[in-house]
Amino acid sequence: MASIMIKKAGEGLVSQAHRSADVGPTSGSSIVYEIQNVPDGVGVDDVIAAFKTYRPADKVYEIDWADLAK
Repeated sequence: MASIMIKKAGEGLVSQAHRSADVGPTSGSSIVYEIQNVPDGVGVDDVIAAFKTYRPADKVYEIDWADLAK
């Protein structure tokens, strides 16, 4: 299982974040999320696609892959 860091920009663009980025709001209008327990074989593009249809709860920046894959 892996952990993938993604960043959602204020205008809605979702991209991969640096793996050492801190989760939560950035100094700009972006938010960094950590997607945890991503199975082997699931790539960053798959995680980003799943995240685009997911609505994270307020102030929750660590999300389990099982919640995205529903």
